[in-house]
Amino acid sequence: MCQGDGVLDVPAVAPVGGPLQRTRWRPPPLLLVGLGLLVISLGLQHRVLGAFTTSTIGDVTGDPDLFGWWLTWTPWAILHGENPLVTDWMHHPLGVNAMWNTTVPLLGVVLSPVTLTAGPVAAYNVGMILGPVASGIAMVAALGPFVRRWSARTVAAVVYAFGPFQLAHASAGHLNIVWAVFPPVLLYLVHVLFVRGTQRPYRTGALVGLVFAAQTFLYTQTLALGALMLVVTGAALAVRFPSRVRERLPGLVRAGAACVGVYAVVCAYPLWLILAGPQRPLSTIRDPLYGVTDLANIVVPTPLTAARLVPTGIADTMRANVGEQGGYLGPAMLLLVLVLVVTVRSTLLRLAAAVGLVSLVLSLGPAIVVADHVTGFPMPWALLTDVHLLGEAEPVRLQVVTTLCLAVVLAVWVDHIPSIRWLPGVGLATLATAFAVLTWLPADAYGAREASTPAFFAHADRHLMSGDVVETVPAVTSVWDGGARPMRWQAQADMLYKIPGGYFIGSDPTHPVLIEAPVSAYQQGVVDVGAGNPTAVAPADAAASLRASGVTVVVVVPETGVDTGAVLSWTATVTGDPGSRVEDVWRFRL
Repeated sequence: MCQGDGVLDVPAVAPVGGPLQRTRWRPPPLLLVGLGLLVISLGLQHRVLGAFTTSTIGDVTGDPDLFGWWLTWTPWAILHGENPLVTDWMHHPLGVNAMWNTTVPLLGVVLSPVTLTAGPVAAYNVGMILGPVASGIAMVAALGPFVRRWSARTVAAVVYAFGPFQLAHASAGHLNIVWAVFPPVLLYLVHVLFVRGTQRPYRTGALVGLVFAAQTFLYTQTLALGALMLVVTGAALAVRFPSRVRERLPGLVRAGAACVGVYAVVCAYPLWLILAGPQRPLSTIRDPLYGVTDLANIVVPTPLTAARLVPTGIADTMRANVGEQGGYLGPAMLLLVLVLVVTVRSTLLRLAAAVGLVSLVLSLGPAIVVADHVTGFPMPWALLTDVHLLGEAEPVRLQVVTTLCLAVVLAVWVDHIPSIRWLPGVGLATLATAFAVLTWLPADAYGAREASTPAFFAHADRHLMSGDVVETVPAVTSVWDGGARPMRWQAQADMLYKIPGGYFIGSDPTHPVLIEAPVSAYQQGVVDVGAGNPTAVAPADAAASLRASGVTVVVVVPETGVDTGAVLSWTATVTGDPGSRVEDVWRFRL
């Protein structure tokens, strides 16, 4: 039999002497749910569909261009015998430690057929569309042991895959976060490890280790926060069922040992890169109060949510940018959950609500922030800020666990509604639930940004030599809107050349933390003369800065608002080459 509303269809056997009756094939429910999620995802991202290789999903271009670079780098490195986890194709000659960056090598492999045929922009867009779909499917599958009705699981999947958390990160182009498959997998592992109890702990533990390894190659921050919440969930279950602790503990210890052993073998090299590898950051990356949930965001939606009962401008006063403002729950959803916790006798529902509350409190960071005002009121996360690696995580990303737990609460409740005996009560419960869910309805506010590339880079093999190190004007910066364009150009040139710049997390001998390559003497001169100002940089010093980075070619891409003539004159003086117009750029070879 099939669990839930679905029925396992098998050929019916006719009575003796009668013909064999064939039943009509029905698509599996999981397939139907997946197709429904895909339709929703395509609808939300409709603006990119007509320009799939020349525009990127999101309201900014920095992170989309960054992810396009890494999606290109991983298959290119594997095919050319390069190390995919350490590269000097960016920030040359020092290079970049991929494990400290959002490199998504697992997606790089999965999406490589798209990257190698249609390019990095198309691969990024495919990943952004499929991420919520995969996350929703994982949610439906993970709820199988807990929730009987497919309708209830589908509601949970839609809420999880397209809730405010996912909307926020999709708008910022966070490919690594919209692939939120790991939290639902952890939900299923809770059932396997803590609830059902495993008869084969070593095999189960080994599989868990492989799951953790897979997430390591997708996004390490989600791995760290997920492992933290797995411990929290285990503690909650131990408090709720103390009599079962002694029974479960031996199996959990064996499974844990197998998990650690398999993970240590599979991820030995990535772990070394994180803990002791080259160009890792040597100091705190961010202010601990930057990546936190603004308390106001819990009840104040952003313009990405359709139902807004407060003026839009209030969202502009909250901490961080819209890409990190995914903590909206709303009064209706909060009230619904509160009523359900009090009135519905379901251990699963109440445990999910409790774990969700813990994740919400932890996501507030070390101190409460309200409308971007730091109150100074201490919170539990302050105890974790000094924990190595975990302290570097942004607690705001725990909102995914809050969303997951809320989706579980809804699934249990929707599954329970048909069992209400009072018919008017069924109607009221359905209306109240529908209203709360509709307050999360996405607005038609997703952007698509232009991502065209100068023809020079599209035909780079005609104009550059393999092994060239190319300094571009404009330079690569961490500016969210347009800063990483030269990285996209390099990716679309099939990694023919290296670049001294880059948008990354790392360090160098004089900077314990970097989020972009330091401005060279040459680029400082470009900034000065391009703005119509005199420069204090000596041409000899600028030339020396180019030689120190191994630069062999400078490519100037004309831009509006920049004195291109002055930049060309400066570059000719520094390189000793008068330059030549090649297609739509100027090329100078040292």
